[in-house]
Amino acid sequence: MWNCLPGNLRALAAPLCKVEIHQDAFKGLNNLRSLYLSGNSLTSLPWLPPSLTVLGLDLNHIYDIVQPFKTPLLQQLNLSKNCYYANPCNQSFYIHEDVFRDLPKLESLNLGYNNLTAVPAGLPSSLVILDLKENTISEIKEGDFSNLTNLRNLNLEWNCQRCDHAARPCFPCPNNAPLSLQPKSLYIENSSLFYLSLRGNSLRTFPVGFFRSLSRLKKLDLSDNLLAFAMRNGTFFAELRSLTWISLIYNYEPLKTFSELILSPHLGEISGLKTLLLSGNFFHTLSMQSLDILAKLRQLVELELRMNFISSCNMTVLSQLHSLTTVILSQNMLTFFACNANKSSESNSLQIMQNQASFMSHTIPETIVLPDRRIISAGLWETQEQETMVISDNDKDIPQIPTMWDFKRKFCENQLFFDLSQNDILSINRNVFKGMEKAVCLDLSYNYMSQTLKSGQFLPISKLVYLNLAYNRIDLYFKEAFMELNATLKALDLSSNDFHFQMRGMGHRFDFIQNLPLLEALSFSNNGIGMRIDHELNSTSLKYLYFSGNRLDIMWDSSSRGQYVRFFQNLVNLIYLDISENQLRSLSPDMLSNLPISLRALSVSRNFLNYFPWDNITSLSNLRHLNLSANHIAHLTSKVIDFGANLYLLDLSHNRIGSLPEKFFSKALSLRYLYLDNNVIKHLNHLSLPDFLGNISALQMLTLHNNQFDCTCNSSWFADHLRTSNVEIPHLTTYVRCEFPESLQGESVVSMDRRSCQEIFGSFAFLLSSFLAIAVTAMPLLKHLYGWDLWYCLQVLWAAHKGYSQLPGKDIRSLSTAYDAFVVFDTENQAVRDWVYNELLVQLENTGDRKFCLSLEERDWVPGLSCIENLHSAVYNSRKTIFVLTSDHFGASVNGVIRQAFFMVQQRLLDEKVDVAMLVLLGKVFPKLRYLQLRKRLCRKSVLSWPTNPRAQPLFWSRMRMALSSDNLRNYDSNMSESFI
Repeated sequence: MWNCLPGNLRALAAPLCKVEIHQDAFKGLNNLRSLYLSGNSLTSLPWLPPSLTVLGLDLNHIYDIVQPFKTPLLQQLNLSKNCYYANPCNQSFYIHEDVFRDLPKLESLNLGYNNLTAVPAGLPSSLVILDLKENTISEIKEGDFSNLTNLRNLNLEWNCQRCDHAARPCFPCPNNAPLSLQPKSLYIENSSLFYLSLRGNSLRTFPVGFFRSLSRLKKLDLSDNLLAFAMRNGTFFAELRSLTWISLIYNYEPLKTFSELILSPHLGEISGLKTLLLSGNFFHTLSMQSLDILAKLRQLVELELRMNFISSCNMTVLSQLHSLTTVILSQNMLTFFACNANKSSESNSLQIMQNQASFMSHTIPETIVLPDRRIISAGLWETQEQETMVISDNDKDIPQIPTMWDFKRKFCENQLFFDLSQNDILSINRNVFKGMEKAVCLDLSYNYMSQTLKSGQFLPISKLVYLNLAYNRIDLYFKEAFMELNATLKALDLSSNDFHFQMRGMGHRFDFIQNLPLLEALSFSNNGIGMRIDHELNSTSLKYLYFSGNRLDIMWDSSSRGQYVRFFQNLVNLIYLDISENQLRSLSPDMLSNLPISLRALSVSRNFLNYFPWDNITSLSNLRHLNLSANHIAHLTSKVIDFGANLYLLDLSHNRIGSLPEKFFSKALSLRYLYLDNNVIKHLNHLSLPDFLGNISALQMLTLHNNQFDCTCNSSWFADHLRTSNVEIPHLTTYVRCEFPESLQGESVVSMDRRSCQEIFGSFAFLLSSFLAIAVTAMPLLKHLYGWDLWYCLQVLWAAHKGYSQLPGKDIRSLSTAYDAFVVFDTENQAVRDWVYNELLVQLENTGDRKFCLSLEERDWVPGLSCIENLHSAVYNSRKTIFVLTSDHFGASVNGVIRQAFFMVQQRLLDEKVDVAMLVLLGKVFPKLRYLQLRKRLCRKSVLSWPTNPRAQPLFWSRMRMALSSDNLRNYDSNMSESFI
C-alpha cells in the first residue's frame, strides 16, 4: 500500500509512477486473510483469493464496479477516496448491487469521499458499520436502510454541505438545499443503530417520526447544520429518549447572535443523556428556562458551551446539577467583574433546584444509581492513588512520559471540572469562583491575567487538585501564593507565564513550592527563567517537574560561579525532570552529579549539546529513561560506560552520531529501548552492538531509520542480523536504507544479499585458479615448441624493462660549452636571414635579463677549417641547436648544412642521451611530417611557431628563453617511455 498515490495527492517533486499488478498475482495465496492495496492508483482489480476477510482499496481509481469480487468470506471493505475533489474521476461512483449479493458476511463498508449520488442498492443485511460521508447524496429515500437490521454505526455527514463553515472545499446540494429526509428514511424494523452522524448536511428541521424507529440509538451527531431554531422549539428530541450523547455544535444561524440560549422543552425528556455539546451556537447567556431543562437531565455528566460569546453565566446553578462533572466554557467572553447572581437570580436558582428535586422524587426509580463524584481529600489520595509510572513495568509496552494533560485526565476523571480558558478574565477574585466551590479541577489558561498571587485568592475553591494557569502573566514572588490549596493541590501548570520573567532587574521567588506538601506535578515550561531567582528549589512531594523552554544555559554558565548547580538537588522525591529546550551546549559532570538521586527519567532533548558526561551517569543510580534526542552530539566516548542496572531507554535520535564505539554499550545489559534514528551512522561492526541483536539480549526495540548506511560487503553481516533478530526495528523495510555506494542508494539495507559478496570472491578465485592451471599446462608445451623464441622474447622484454641508463658526466646542465645555442638556417633565404639578424639576435643577445650567446655560420665559424669541422664544433660546443625552418625546407632540396646539422644532433641524442634540438617554424602551413608530429607530441616546448599577431611576439620570446634555459628531456611528456616498448 501507498506505493503510488493519485496525482494530486503526490508530493510536487515526486516522479510519475504506475503500479501494475498481474491478474494472477495472488493466485496461489489460498490462506490470505487481509489484503491492503490502498494508495496505488489502481484502475482495475486482479484475481482475489476467496479466503479474504479484509480488503483495502482506498485512494485508487476504482469507481465503476460491476463484477463481483468472489470473496464470500469478506467482512471489511474499504473503498473510500476513489472519486473526490483531490482524486477526481469526472463521473459518479457506481457499484452494482450484484457485488453486495456476493458478500453475505460483509460487516464494515467504507464508501466515503466517492461522489456517490444515492445510497447504493442491495446493501447486505450483515452490515454493522456503513460510512457514506463526503459524497453528493442529496436524498435519503424510504427503505434505503430497511433491511440493515444489524447496522450499528451509520455515517451520512457532509453530503449537502454547509459552506459558510467549511474547512475544506465545499460542495453544497443544488440551491444550498438541505439533505432531503423522509419520515421513514431511517426506518429499520428492530433497529440496532447505536451511532448516527448527520453532521454538515444543512439541516434545519426533521420530519415527524424520523427518529422514532431508532430505539437503541445512543450517540447522535447533528453538528455543523442550521438547527438554531430547531434547538429552541423542535419536537424531534422527544423521539430520542435513549440517547446518552448528542452534539449540536456549530448550528448557529448565519449573521445572528442570540441574547440567550433557549432550549426546546423536549430536550429534557432525554432522561439518560450524559453528554451535551452546545459549542458554536452564538448566544450571550443561558436562559433560566434552559437551566431548568438542564436540571431535568439527571444523568448529565458533561456540558460543553465553548465559543458562544457568553458574557455571563450562572455558575451557581450549574454547580447544583449533582451529576455534572465537566463544564466547558472556554473561548467565550466571561469576565466575572461582578457577582454572577443577584437576589432574583438566587431565587430563580432556588426555584430550579426545587423543581429538580420534585422532578427527581417523582420520576427517578430507586434502582437508578447516579455517578459518584467523590470529593478528593488528602487522605483519600494517599490511600487510593496509584502512582503514575514514568516507565511502564510491562515489558511489552513502550515507556511513556506523562504530560500535564495526563495529570489532568488522572485527577479530573469523574470529578467536577470547570474549563474557563480563553476568556477575558483579567484577575483572580472571589467573583470568578462563585458557584465553583466544589470544583476539583480548574483551567484558567489563556486569560492573560497579570497579577501577583498572594494568600486567599483561591480560598473559595479549597478542594482544588488540578489547576492550570498557563499562558497568563502570573507573578510568583510571594511565598504565600496558593497557600489555601496546600491540603489538596497535586498538579499545577504555570507554563508560558514569561511576562514578568522577561522584565529586566525583576526578582522572582519559588518559596511557595515548599508550602504545597501534596504537589506532585509542576510545569514551569516556556517561561524563559534564567536569572534573579532562588538558588534552589525545595520540595519533598514534587515528582514531576517540567522545566523546558527556559535558560539553564545562563543559570549553569561559568560566570554564575556555580550558584545554580544545586538548583534541583533538594527535590528529594523527583522522578521526572524535563530540561529540554534550554539552549544548553554542554552538561558538566557537576551539573549531572547534583541532580536528585531519585530521578527515574531525564529529558535533555532539543538543546545544543555536543558533550555529555557519560562517566558520571552512575550518580543517577535509579535512572531508567534518558532522552538526549535532537542535540548536536557527534561522538560517543570509546570508554566502557556503566549504565547501571535500571536504565532501559536511551534516546540518541536526531543527533550527528557517525559511528558507535566498540565498548560503549558493552555494559548496557538492561537496555530495552535504543533510539538511534536520524543520525549519520555509516558503519556498524560486530563489536559495537555485541549482544543487542542476539536472542539473549534485553533489547526489545532498536530504531535505525534515516541514517547513512554503507552497504558494502564488509557490512553484509549487519543485514543478516537485521533479518533474523527478534528485536523490533521500526521502518526496517522502508526507511532503513543504503546511502553508499551510489548504485545501492535508496535501497533497503535488508535487501542486501550476502551471497552476492560470496559470488564476487568465488568468481575471482575461479578465474585465478583457471589461469594458473592453464599456465602450468601450457609452459612445458611452449618450451618444447618455442623454447628459443621464448628465450629471445624474454630478453627483449627485460631490455625494455631495464631501458637505457644515462651516461656519466653528460647532463646538459653540466656541459661546459662555449655557446648557449647554435642557430642553423638557410643563409641563401633573404627573409630568413633578415629574421635571424634583426629579430632573433636582437631579442636573445641584446635584450632581456639574461643575454644568450649564439653561434652563427657566417659570423662565428673559424676561417680555414673545413665546413664539416666548423659544423661539428658548432653543434658539440653549443647547449642547444636551433633550426630556423620554413615550409620550403621540407621539399626535395634541403640545405646541406641544415641536413648535416640535423644528423649530428640525432647522433648526439643516441651517443650522449641529450636532446639539444629546437625547431622554430616561420610560416603558417607546414606538411604533416612524422618527425614534426612526433616532436610536438614528445616535447612540445621545443617546437615554436613565429606568431603572425605582433601582440603575441613577447610570449614567443618568453617561451624561447625558457626553452633555451631548460633541459628538453625534463620537458618530455610523462606518458612517453624511454624504452622502445
